[in-house]
Amino acid sequence: MSNVSKLSLKRLLLANPWGFVFPLFLGVIASLAGVALLGISGWFLSAAGLAGAIGAAQGFNYFTPGALVRLMAILRTAGRYGEQVFAHDHLLGLLKTLRLWVWDTRVAKDSANLHQQSRGDLLQRLVSDLDQIIRWPLVVMMPWMYAVLAYLSVMVLAYFVSNTLLWPIGITAVAHLFIVPFFCGRYASHSVHVGQILGTHRRSRFVSLFSALITLTIRGHWQEYAERLNELDARQKRAELRIQQAISVGRLASYSVTIILLASFFALLMQYNPETGALALQPNVDGAWLVALVLATLAVNELVLPLVQSFVAQGQSQVGLRRLNQLNTQTDQDKVVSAPALKAIKRIELTNWRGYHASSGLGNAPISMKVETNDVVWLRGNSGCGKSTLLASLAGDCLSHGDALVNDLLVDLYDNQDYQAQFSYLPQNPYVFQQTLAANLRLGDDNASDESLWEALDAVALGDWARQLPNGLNTLLGSQGRDISGGQRKRLVLARLLLRNAPVLLLDEPFDGLDSDSIKYICTSLQRIYRPEMLVFVSHINSPLSEKARVIEL
Repeated sequence: MSNVSKLSLKRLLLANPWGFVFPLFLGVIASLAGVALLGISGWFLSAAGLAGAIGAAQGFNYFTPGALVRLMAILRTAGRYGEQVFAHDHLLGLLKTLRLWVWDTRVAKDSANLHQQSRGDLLQRLVSDLDQIIRWPLVVMMPWMYAVLAYLSVMVLAYFVSNTLLWPIGITAVAHLFIVPFFCGRYASHSVHVGQILGTHRRSRFVSLFSALITLTIRGHWQEYAERLNELDARQKRAELRIQQAISVGRLASYSVTIILLASFFALLMQYNPETGALALQPNVDGAWLVALVLATLAVNELVLPLVQSFVAQGQSQVGLRRLNQLNTQTDQDKVVSAPALKAIKRIELTNWRGYHASSGLGNAPISMKVETNDVVWLRGNSGCGKSTLLASLAGDCLSHGDALVNDLLVDLYDNQDYQAQFSYLPQNPYVFQQTLAANLRLGDDNASDESLWEALDAVALGDWARQLPNGLNTLLGSQGRDISGGQRKRLVLARLLLRNAPVLLLDEPFDGLDSDSIKYICTSLQRIYRPEMLVFVSHINSPLSEKARVIEL
């Protein structure tokens, strides 16, 4: 099993805690400044109006409250900008964490199954899922904390107006922060999950539609495919409709709760005067402060409205996390336990053996064969019969079915490092790296001298070509060996394998693209100086090797 840990919101936040704390701190400043801005401006307007009404406008201090209003406006704007800047930095930090996490899953994943997720798919999936995951701290956690702190501030202000207002504000806070969001989420959270999954499914359907449009049209399956797309559209519309209904009802409930709270203010603070027959504020209540409290309450209402639709972001984050964790899902396969220490290979016996590629399932027909020390085996057959796949499975480079006895011990060949350490394998498309000629050769033997490198190049008929290069062994090769021919690339990798001096040598079309003189020269090297203990090769060309080889027909 992979030891890559499972992702969670907690782990993502703890990966860069300060990236979460700073936006939260700045958002709190901005939110409190917004509440204070409306509260102070309400008090300022009411007091200024009252001063003008009683003829005390000239002695009224306009500058201090005006400066406070200006200060709160600046704090609110700076806080919002700072929140966005640090949130963006936190987002980049999360992307780094997820990129490293995906790399860990790729390393832990069975190499034969890496085809299941291409790098392009991973990048698109990372960006899409990260957009959903980041909504949890930004749209769920932070707004809730802003609302809590804003309600605490309003309760402090209400205490100075009249302590009888604390209990209705507390009840309203519970309704806004817990009850309304809970029932909205209870009603539509399932629809959020369904909508997210359907959206992903619809995108993949549309992509496959454009890639297979001609095939669908020719085979007459277009109508059936279109009906399935229409069904997905209808299901997603129903899910979206349910979500919007929950949001609308939740916002209406929040507004209603706020209106009831404001009505309770006046009901608790006003009294009927039988002498004048009119309602008036209680003697100990300051009208200017009451106006400030009303405006601050309206500001808090704007902060709690996003909580109504927080369940949407919560569901999207959970779906994003679930999709990312699916990258770590692997199917455990029972394997035959190999010997603790595999000794020098003297004999390999395959019974009902079939190599195949995980991406397509294609491979060779089941075969039984035996290779022993001093054997030269020529795998021969028609094109497409699975010769290369059989050779790759013998090298432990692809999946296989059947029994493999190595030195009479039952061994699992695939990805068995102890077994593969005794092999040198030349595939049809070998790798040449963007390094010098000497660096590419020394991948076979780190300690090889320049003299050994020249001997290996001479053995594959590349010595004269390399000596004509201006920089000789220090010549820099292009990526994938694009600046040399296919025959030169294959011979260069063969020279690298000869330097490795492994007892078992597997060659897949080693003479493809070579002239007859080069083929004879390489065969002479393989039969004399660089003769392996076992040699198995695939080739459609007759050569001096094939003259003395045991032929196995596929």
